[in-house]
Amino acid sequence: MHHGDLLSKDARVSAEMELDSLISQIIGTVDSLLFRIIDKFQLTGIRKNRIEIPTVISGLSAESKGVELAKELQDVNLLGNWYWKIEDLRNYSLSGSLLSPEASLDVIPYFEQTLVQLKEFIKNIIMKEPLLQK
Repeated sequence: MHHGDLLSKDARVSAEMELDSLISQIIGTVDSLLFRIIDKFQLTGIRKNRIEIPTVISGLSAESKGVELAKELQDVNLLGNWYWKIEDLRNYSLSGSLLSPEASLDVIPYFEQTLVQLKEFIKNIIMKEPLLQK
């Protein structure tokens, strides 16, 4: 698809759907990591429908487990950091277009960078936490 193709409504709708799918996959990847953390660290009291970074951080802190891991999770979820921004973009895309000038987002380079950050984040966490390597 060429850049000019996004001017057509069909191409724009298709591109928006692809972006929404990519965002969902990125969030799903982090969710899978959170499930793995809960399982490997045997965190209790976290409902399956409430698995979010702050909930997992609270679980780790409450059981005095994975202090460094909790810090990594907290850092990635801070206002303005890449994962916080992905969740913000997901919420924005529910009512606005990520391809609109208001979104002020250079889409392809942004998501390429985000995928690199996601891979590095997961690789670093797994390297630092022996429980997650099994």
